[in-house]
Amino acid sequence: MHYRSRLVTNFAIIFFVYGAAALADGPRLQRDGPVARDYINKLEWMRCSVGQHWDNETCLGEILMLSVPEAQEVVQRVSNLEGGRWRLPTVKELQTIVSKVENRPDDFDPNIDMETFPNTFAGPYWSSDQSFYSKQYQWSVNFFTGQRYNRFFPYQKLAVRLVRKYMLK
Repeated sequence: MHYRSRLVTNFAIIFFVYGAAALADGPRLQRDGPVARDYINKLEWMRCSVGQHWDNETCLGEILMLSVPEAQEVVQRVSNLEGGRWRLPTVKELQTIVSKVENRPDDFDPNIDMETFPNTFAGPYWSSDQSFYSKQYQWSVNFFTGQRYNRFFPYQKLAVRLVRKYMLK
């Protein structure tokens, strides 16, 4: 009887661990016009990069390459747009929308779900995080490689995607 109880307990633990992982790999971003909601991380993403606009289920226009101060100015300007509270994402938040390497699209496509984030630049995007290695650098996430880097100076021009905390209404 003790053996059977341990077997059931072990099975429940394995199912819980692997079952949770399977759910995490499934679709977790709900698309709603110009925004995508991530209910797991409680975030709401702008589906278009800064400089683009949402039109007919896609992002159109030219992506603006901005320095960190310019990106922060954009955040100030859009602070009341679509409910407000928009900001630069942390490096950890940005990494949550990188596609897994196994699921990566063709060689030159961005490493991101292109249905959720159409016409994304296959290159680096700013995060809000300053490097802890050296204060002169800022963290970024590269959507071509899927990796994070802390080698850019804040005055360099990179792409920007905005995010905000998602709160149930």
